[in-house]
Amino acid sequence: MAFYLKFFWLSAVLVLLGLSHGVLAQSPGKVVFEEPYAVSQAFEQFIQKNRAEPTIRGWRIQIISTDDRREMENIRGRFNSLYPGIPSAWKHVSPYYHVRVGAYRTKNEMMQFLTEIKKDFPAAIPVQDDIQKYDLIPY
Repeated sequence: MAFYLKFFWLSAVLVLLGLSHGVLAQSPGKVVFEEPYAVSQAFEQFIQKNRAEPTIRGWRIQIISTDDRREMENIRGRFNSLYPGIPSAWKHVSPYYHVRVGAYRTKNEMMQFLTEIKKDFPAAIPVQDDIQKYDLIPY
């Protein structure tokens, strides 16, 4: 118990020292914080990289793959009426039409919805896809 108490106080002191180190001036309603050049440079590189790479490798659920366009359109319409908040898209990779739904960063995030959707679309399977980063933002 004494170890944890010492650890807590030591951590609290280090955090306060770290926070107080960057504060340059304070006046009513204004705090100025100076960050190290390396931090601002790393943050700028992070922003530039994300602008240059708008997609990430993620997961979607493919509910149908068929060579019949009408069947694909019917299944997609049925999905959109059952799950109006989940985005769906189709693409044609000759000779097949694929309907893919959702956008998930990890397979674990996708699995819960896959289990639910299999009740209505038993042929649904998980697929990896390049996903626009803005598609991952929940609505």
